[in-house]
Amino acid sequence: MYLLNERNYIETILSSVRKPDNLSINYFITLLAKYYYSSASDAEHLSGMVKETLLTFQPDHYQEYQYHKKILRICEGLYDGSIDRHLKERPYVPIYENELHLIQALPNDRQKKLMFTCTAVARYMDCDGWINTKSSRDIAEVFRLANVTLSSGQRNLLLHELYIAGVISFGKRIDNLNIRVPLDDSGAIAYKIETFTDIGNQYIAGFKEGYKQCKCCGKIIRPTGTNHQYCKRCAREKQLACQRTSMKKLRETGKREVS
Repeated sequence: MYLLNERNYIETILSSVRKPDNLSINYFITLLAKYYYSSASDAEHLSGMVKETLLTFQPDHYQEYQYHKKILRICEGLYDGSIDRHLKERPYVPIYENELHLIQALPNDRQKKLMFTCTAVARYMDCDGWINTKSSRDIAEVFRLANVTLSSGQRNLLLHELYIAGVISFGKRIDNLNIRVPLDDSGAIAYKIETFTDIGNQYIAGFKEGYKQCKCCGKIIRPTGTNHQYCKRCAREKQLACQRTSMKKLRETGKREVS
């Protein structure tokens, strides 16, 4: 999961008292620890605050004794500086002109979408162009962000194509899953990624003529008019929602007239 504004995200969760299903318990603990850091006196105090908050959410399969050491280790990491104690609060992730030129020189949309996404993820991670992944699942997440659906073998082939083209590099270890992208912020900002979802579709909608994103679900559509803003499914759902609202108003009006 990539969050541009972790503070807004955790504050929304705390106000709703509901943990999103796609938020892992480990990341949830880290966000809580960072959020409460300034209110705690030491790691032990912070650990207690995190545990108390977790219990109010009653997350599935959570047992305090199983997570005690993990929670304390994260809290201690915030205090000793081994873990960044600051919540991310970025308005956007920029893609610069020189990076965009490199992407647009690639031969097909699939490569362009993946490279655009890799550039965004590398800048988000802020590790000198490295995309640090720990498992094939993390790599699959990058492809999901790029809106490129492929099997594991096909993903490797596409990454190899970018490697042969000289636009990405890999770590020296044979089993290394890390990817490096040549970031270049020497020019002007060409695009601002303000939502870290459907990044591949954002590229197509922003830079391929005749395409745009559905305002509701992010799917790519080919507009047939100036007011064409939704895909067929979302347009239908919007229409049904409007009909339900109209019917509700009519029923309320009828009740008032009868009374």
